[in-house]
Amino acid sequence: MVRAIDAQQLLTQLHPIEKVQQIQQQHGDMQQRYFQMQLSEQDRILREKVKQADESEKAIIKEREERKEKRQGKDKQDRDAAALLSAEEGDSADEGGHINIKV
Repeated sequence: MVRAIDAQQLLTQLHPIEKVQQIQQQHGDMQQRYFQMQLSEQDRILREKVKQADESEKAIIKEREERKEKRQGKDKQDRDAAALLSAEEGDSADEGGHINIKV
């Protein structure tokens, strides 16, 4: 059996149908915005990691250079002290005048 279309009933259902259709259209837009926000957040986090890595790498390099300079300074002091001791020993050997030789 075929029924006639009731225009009054159809008009009362238009408003809810319109809202459903509008929500369906907005849903795609909302998903796109949400996805864009996630990508932006991931990009920001990656940039922070790179900055942190660069900063920590610079700190490590600086620390290595300081250690190297410290070692070089200590080595120079040791050489100066050794040169001073050898010079003093050389002076005292000249004062004695005795040389031990075994034949």
